[in-house]
Amino acid sequence: MREAMEAAKTTTKKATVVRFTKRNQVVWLLALFLISTATAQQSPLPPPQKRVSPDAYGRAPVAIRAALKKQQCELPETQHWDETQLNIVQGHFGNSTQNDWAAICIAPDGSMRALVFWGKSAPCPAEIRHGWSVKGHFPPGQAGSLYLLKAPPSQITAYREFFGDSHTNPILHDGVEIGGDEASLIYYCHKGRWLELAGND
Repeated sequence: MREAMEAAKTTTKKATVVRFTKRNQVVWLLALFLISTATAQQSPLPPPQKRVSPDAYGRAPVAIRAALKKQQCELPETQHWDETQLNIVQGHFGNSTQNDWAAICIAPDGSMRALVFWGKSAPCPAEIRHGWSVKGHFPPGQAGSLYLLKAPPSQITAYREFFGDSHTNPILHDGVEIGGDEASLIYYCHKGRWLELAGND
């Protein structure tokens, strides 16, 4: 009889320990979840880019840097993502054979626009001022997450297929992509004007 009672006590103790252990595990996992959530919410946003002189872009042609300085342009400090050049870029923006350059320009008052330096003929305006991607204003010395890059035809087509696009023009040459952390817009030269095509969203 005594042995049976001792066995029952032992079983009860084991069950209590198991329940206690499981409860501790649940509490511990809940605490980890709350800590990780709080940490994620408190993680600071990356600081905005600073503006730099066109001369900071030493790879760009001297004539283009001089033209940007003449118009009092500054640029975001980030010049590339790995092998992708940013903010002053070479591409075929008018047709598939002509070599052109495009650059973002932040004015002293914080407004922005894109400038295109045509290699030969000028099939579209040399400035891009329309569209939400160039409508913002930056505080003095800052450039936010702004970037400009060359959008090759394959990338433009991929965006069109994934996000959809109201335009049906053929994609035969590069576009100018302008955006920030949230999204981007592609400007495509077609029949004398810059179309606004779907970019990264």
